[in-house]
Amino acid sequence: MKNTIYLALSILLISITSCGNDQSSGTNTIKNTKDNIVFAVPFAPVSYPILKMLEDGTLSKGKKKLELVIWKTPDQLKALVVGEQADFYAVPSNVGAMFYNKGIKIKMLNISIWRAIWLVSRSNDKKTLADFKGETIAMPFKGDMPHIIFTILAKKQGLQPEKDFNLEFLPSPMDAAKKMITRRVTHALLIDPAVSTVIEKSKSGLSSVIAPDIYRSVDIQNEWGRLFNTKNEIPFAGIMAGGNILEDAPLVKEFMAEYKKATKWCMSNPEETAKIVVKHIPQLNEDGVTEAMKNVILRADDASAIKEELTEFFNILHTSKPALTGEKIPDNNFYFSN
Repeated sequence: MKNTIYLALSILLISITSCGNDQSSGTNTIKNTKDNIVFAVPFAPVSYPILKMLEDGTLSKGKKKLELVIWKTPDQLKALVVGEQADFYAVPSNVGAMFYNKGIKIKMLNISIWRAIWLVSRSNDKKTLADFKGETIAMPFKGDMPHIIFTILAKKQGLQPEKDFNLEFLPSPMDAAKKMITRRVTHALLIDPAVSTVIEKSKSGLSSVIAPDIYRSVDIQNEWGRLFNTKNEIPFAGIMAGGNILEDAPLVKEFMAEYKKATKWCMSNPEETAKIVVKHIPQLNEDGVTEAMKNVILRADDASAIKEELTEFFNILHTSKPALTGEKIPDNNFYFSN
């Protein structure tokens, strides 16, 4: 039960979107066969290169049909992975480790999301977590990855998260976003594309009168780099492969190469990327996706090439809460090897 809870919390890291009005059940009716390639992805930037690949029809030289499954909840993702209902999955990095450590047949292929979390604020003069001491901060999901990272960073600089801040935990990321827009909260910890959506909405319509000034105040990745004396990046999410597709190493390698090319294209073409994303995920907003693409770091690094960096990240998470990595650090077989 505890591990299921932490799986759910970790997955929320990349499933944040403005799709709250979507009433679809998310039931997967696509059959995973030898004649198709199935991608299981959330509504998040880690998925955008796959949408570009679908748009261009790349992979397998047209010999197999490319199909998309959108997962919206932890239970849906778990069912897809355990039932081998897809071939490639976009997931938080630690969730890949959790599946692997539970004996599920998966390999981590890459990490592609390196910057995503920001503290947004109505104040433009706060640049570090310490500047928010004594302030109220809206934060979705107690125990979620942003909360965990916030806690780690606060403690790293001698702060006591539960005492030095008034953390207001909310039922969903969009609850925090709505509170920002309606001026019911001054600061919030959010993830792109929610950050960009909040800022864009604050500039239009009635919101431009009610809540005209919302800033990207603290880049959490910069805090991570400063406090841990490392790069201003965090290996949040990437792509893993599972099931029978792992027996077709050439196809997996082809996917990795095509995904890497699509990633570079998305970063270089934010407006065109937004058009493709909204075509496949109409719940999202073009302006919000465009702005998010200008602020996230989307770069596909082979997981096997950054094993040391991932292990260091997993060790930090494991020290905080062992369940976040499936109770142990994944061994070398976790990484797909070229």
